[in-house]
Amino acid sequence: MLTRRKFLQSGGLALAGAASLPLFLGRTALAAQVAGTMSDYGPDTILVVIQMSGGNDGLNTVVPYGLDGYRAARGAIGIPEANVLPLTERVGLHPEMGKLFERYQAGQVAIVQGAGYPNPNLSHFRSMDIWHTAVPDAYAQTGWLAGELAATQPTNPLYAVSVTDSLIPALAGAGTSVPAIPNVQAYQLRTDTRYPADRAAQIAVADWSYRQDYSGRAGQGYIAATGANALASTQMVQDGVAAYRSTVEYPNFALGASLKSVAQMIAAGLGTRIFYTSFGSFDTHSAQPNAQARLLGGFSNSVDAFLRDLEGMGQANNVLLMSFSEFGRRVQENGSQGTDHGTAGPMFVIGSRVTGGLYGEYPSLTKLDENRNLRYQVDFRSVYGTVLEGWLGVDQSVALGGRYDSVGFV
Repeated sequence: MLTRRKFLQSGGLALAGAASLPLFLGRTALAAQVAGTMSDYGPDTILVVIQMSGGNDGLNTVVPYGLDGYRAARGAIGIPEANVLPLTERVGLHPEMGKLFERYQAGQVAIVQGAGYPNPNLSHFRSMDIWHTAVPDAYAQTGWLAGELAATQPTNPLYAVSVTDSLIPALAGAGTSVPAIPNVQAYQLRTDTRYPADRAAQIAVADWSYRQDYSGRAGQGYIAATGANALASTQMVQDGVAAYRSTVEYPNFALGASLKSVAQMIAAGLGTRIFYTSFGSFDTHSAQPNAQARLLGGFSNSVDAFLRDLEGMGQANNVLLMSFSEFGRRVQENGSQGTDHGTAGPMFVIGSRVTGGLYGEYPSLTKLDENRNLRYQVDFRSVYGTVLEGWLGVDQSVALGGRYDSVGFV
């Protein structure tokens, strides 16, 4: 006989599309106002973070075609000046980023040049950890967005979503966690497939078991509350996205699929205010030109499709996208038509309410640090702080442990 105790000890029923049954946290618009987290743009602003995993070569993304040192360092893999999409007489975009170039010309793209941090680390794992926690000089356990969650204590069970196979560390820690939903259709309670006609009854049993009183039973109360929230969130997602309709065709690209899932959840009106996704890999030690062209073209086309989808549903003014990579690449190409791990790189902030343009100075390609790498120009925590306070309406010092100058794009 399956008792409540055995049900909980076994972990209950599994969720398809989720790595575990996390305690979902979120916030309604009313809760945002009560908590003092409404931005100047209103209580419904949405942040979409795009992680460009692997260390994107910033010099061939935002191309310094008119700066000293570029041609000398990039004889084999440099972007020909005739192919660059010019932003200024010295800097332009990779030729595969045509859709993003059009958005830039429309004033919807801010590019932060030379983003980084002091004493940069060239390890993928350590540098990504630094970007996730916003703590360059120590090993922290709390993600920068988890700090925002802990500070505001949101109540909507789908306030933040990691649109990835597993939970992104930026959203983990501080006693909070969020669901990992890589595919909205698969995010459902997995019941016993041998009895498909019994699905409703199985869900009812799970709901009943999770909602019993487990006070005084170590650990079981937490598991029960976690399961109840998980079950509620799956139904919210499935009910909401069932009505999604769009004429926008997304590119056949990993980021395109992720952003389509984000669009579905936005259209469903679930109250989610933070989405986080990633794609790559940009670790182009060899044969970089074709690999990076494919990734940057996919990035540009996926973002444009997503923005057109938002425009069609009347949500464009509520959404801000921010992209980053854990580090850039070295100025000097290697002998394999690639680049090795470097330092500072560009960040993109995209949306209809962005104050577009170039922010920060492009790092010098001739006055390098002692390791022959770029010197960063803008602390990435300034970008985070600008997004937190300017867009989400959150006190950045709570999430970042300090205050950083606004970059000014919102």
